[in-house]
Amino acid sequence: MCSQIFNLCVHGRHKALLEYIQPLLSAQLPVEQHHQGCTDQNHYTIHSQRNRHLQGLLGTRETIPICRVRCQSCRAVFTVLPSFILRYRRQDADCLGKLLEMNLGMGLTLRETATLYSWMGIEHGWQPGWIWNLVQWLGNLLPVFLLLMRMGLSPPKHLLSDEKFAVLNAEQVNLFLVSEQELIWYGKSMTTIDEDSFTQTIETFCVGMDGAARASEYLEAEDEYVPISVTTDGWIAAQNAWVAVVSSVSLIECKLHGNKRVSCSLDEYVKAHPDLPSEQLEQVTADFNSILKAPSLAAFSQRIRRNLVRYHDEPILLKRLNILKDKRFRFTNVLKFKDAPAYSAPLDRSIRFLDEKLEVSGQFRAEHAIDPMLNAWAIVNNLRAFLPGAQKAGQSLAQFFGAKVKGIPWMEVLNLCTVGTLQNLIPTLS
Repeated sequence: MCSQIFNLCVHGRHKALLEYIQPLLSAQLPVEQHHQGCTDQNHYTIHSQRNRHLQGLLGTRETIPICRVRCQSCRAVFTVLPSFILRYRRQDADCLGKLLEMNLGMGLTLRETATLYSWMGIEHGWQPGWIWNLVQWLGNLLPVFLLLMRMGLSPPKHLLSDEKFAVLNAEQVNLFLVSEQELIWYGKSMTTIDEDSFTQTIETFCVGMDGAARASEYLEAEDEYVPISVTTDGWIAAQNAWVAVVSSVSLIECKLHGNKRVSCSLDEYVKAHPDLPSEQLEQVTADFNSILKAPSLAAFSQRIRRNLVRYHDEPILLKRLNILKDKRFRFTNVLKFKDAPAYSAPLDRSIRFLDEKLEVSGQFRAEHAIDPMLNAWAIVNNLRAFLPGAQKAGQSLAQFFGAKVKGIPWMEVLNLCTVGTLQNLIPTLS
């Protein structure tokens, strides 16, 4: 709830407080939180007032009066918290938000985060273990896809999907992420990268999206979340898994990865022909580059056919041409959709930062800690604002994609979204 609750409570204006919180409590509290048999969840009375001790970022401590209300129908009692107080935390939202940005938005270790905090002159600085617990708390709070929908974002129609390798106890683990451009919607670790593992992970993602979309009223009870397209880097196991889970999805292969593989084939061709004239190499390069620049499926196929004839006696080039022929639909599917990404670069950039972060932080060295860490990082990545001078200065990624946060700091937005949809929790009231 908004901090206006705090002001009303402090000044003892209980009548005004009740008028303010009636619609908010109705939006926050589902029927199952009331006692069984409750017939009216719209009327409350003041039950009591308690004090909560809060610590700010710079160590200042405040005593905040907290109001508790009673349902007039079933007599259940509920604690009414302002948006800057998070349930079961003893630090205010500003403090928690800045610490999480410091730890998850920068390439800092847990120890470095705690050290920076101690440099602020705090008498009792928090230790690395406390920061680790804070990240795990955030990661277990609610899934990032549910948070985004409660902020007013509709489920994405066109996805980016990628996987990266990391190290856990000297063994390889795999990080699977799904995004809408740079906006992260899902993160999960996998022990293997075979088709079965991808299928299980993608199925978990889709089932989670189903539930979140229904709860946020983007889907009817009988409907399922079905993305239109997904852009991948060309990993066959991942592509097959997407088709197995979402049979109607249009697979798009990243053109950047396609160009890189063409370049590798050309390098191999040059090594096999060290005396190749530069003019001939330029012509071969132009012929292959023109394929991926084709404006349509028909042009793509035609250029492959011509090059198959032109280079029929060059095994290295023929091999690459046949691969491009097999993938002609995946390289040209992007042309069917206005908003589908042709490149996976936006997600690649995010994953590179995450990979470096995991390497230096060490906070994922227990297997159970990886997924909460990924979810916490995704939340901070999506909600923290860009700095002045950036193209999206003053906005967060979630805002750039259409979330209306109404001028509320991101940690308070997160706090509100733990209990319901943001637009229902912040009505226009006098």
